Amino acid sequence: MKLFKILCISLLTCTGSMTPVAASAQALPSMVNKYFFDKDPPHGALIFQQRRTQEAAAFRKTTGSFYTHVGIIRVTGGGPYVMQSSVETDGVEEVPLDEFINAGANQEFAIYVGTKDIRPNGHLNHPASDAAYAFYHAPYDRFFQPGTSAFYSAELIFELFRVIEHPIGKETTLAELISEPAVDIPILIPDWLKHPNCVKQKLDATACLDFISRMTIIMPDSLANDPELRLYLTTFNLTN
Repeated sequence: MKLFKILCISLLTCTGSMTPVAASAQALPSMVNKYFFDKDPPHGALIFQQRRTQEAAAFRKTTGSFYTHVGIIRVTGGGPYVMQSSVETDGVEEVPLDEFINAGANQEFAIYVGTKDIRPNGHLNHPASDAAYAFYHAPYDRFFQPGTSAFYSAELIFELFRVIEHPIGKETTLAELISEPAVDIPILIPDWLKHPNCVKQKLDATACLDFISRMTIIMPDSLANDPELRLYLTTFNLTN
């Protein structure tokens, strides 16, 4: 209720119930930062946003979702940080929460939390946040290959929750997501002909496209839609 009251006063957009609100992102980062210094911050907090990359445009076209990038929040004595894997960082890195928010399109974001608190007694952070350190500095997976030591955005979060035996999200194939592989795959993977499996197997363009389209992938919106998570706070207008 404390956060709700703060939002009501700051945004003047109260609905009379504890429902997510959409508002100008300009006023929110410092407020979110203040809240995450709280002695009992949201547990298992994932933060979703839309980035201005070619990859993000492909995700947006494919899923219709605003969520094209995701990270996991960790609360520290120095403030809240976000562990992520991105094109910009070229792999798994941790950045301050405000910096993460500012990197998003229009500084919009959505925060989801676990429906159950699975933190051990006395632990401030979610087990998935702690598990992220085992992946620190892992390279970015620009080919979206499952089962490698490189990770793209949603794949990192998917793997973190799998490691702690609380899986979220559902993998799918690119073939199930895209209607025109010859058009959409080059948008998602500009140098798709250099895909390691295509090179290793000496596949021609047609066979390479077919191989890539059958790869499994995890999308950010699949994580957000998992029943183990609930929407906690958003600046997106999700009714549009």
